[in-house]
Amino acid sequence: MGRRMDAGKPAGGGGHRRPETTTDLVLKLPAPPSTPVADTPVLITEEQDVFVRCEVAIENLKVAFWAAGKALEIIRGGRLYRADYTSFDDYVDQRWGMSRGQADKLIRMWRVAEALFESTPSDSNDPTRIRVKKLNQAVVWELVPVAEGYDVDVATTVYRTAVEADETAVTADVLRGVVQGIRKALPKSGDAVDRGVLTKAVQTALKTVATKKKAKQGKGTASKKASAPADVPPALPWESPEALNRLLRKHMSVENRRTLGKLLTED
Repeated sequence: MGRRMDAGKPAGGGGHRRPETTTDLVLKLPAPPSTPVADTPVLITEEQDVFVRCEVAIENLKVAFWAAGKALEIIRGGRLYRADYTSFDDYVDQRWGMSRGQADKLIRMWRVAEALFESTPSDSNDPTRIRVKKLNQAVVWELVPVAEGYDVDVATTVYRTAVEADETAVTADVLRGVVQGIRKALPKSGDAVDRGVLTKAVQTALKTVATKKKAKQGKGTASKKASAPADVPPALPWESPEALNRLLRKHMSVENRRTLGKLLTED
């Protein structure tokens, strides 16, 4: 069994100063204000500083799985846990409460995430923000089989082609259907992939997925209409004047009955 470390100390037993972590960042964020600090159209300096730090915290969430996967592979490959743990399994379990399966999943995803980030067109004003916004752990996971069967370039081509086709929103479910749909068009795992053939296969698979999605949504709408309750029978006995008269005399005042009688006799 490996030896458990103090949570606040870095692995390795050295005296190196630990870089600022996301936890440090969160603890330094101010308490949420009950009202804005200022009401000017442009943020004042204090607000700008807080806004930047808050956006960094949110960005950390978007890239956390990518960063963690890459870091775990570095630690595993370099056996950087060896000063305090006997195995990588012990390290991820005792240090992070993580199973080996969870660690391996993160490791398998990070290259795809990094490739997607680097291949996403950037905005000249804020390239990082635009590219980070596109990262989605569930979407990345659906591309892992393609990356492992061929390479990350093929995986990113699948994603970009699906997005550029603009058939439907490229969610994890949609991408799963696309990846399943292009299998017949792809060569054996490890062989070179013709990008033209790949692009056409993705476009065809995406149209199929989008059509099925629309059909399913249509059935759902029709089902809701079919299951809607029938017209509720009238609460008053409109077809029986005698019964209606008895009911009105029971629940209406004399004055209101007279008013109703006058209204009913008017053309």
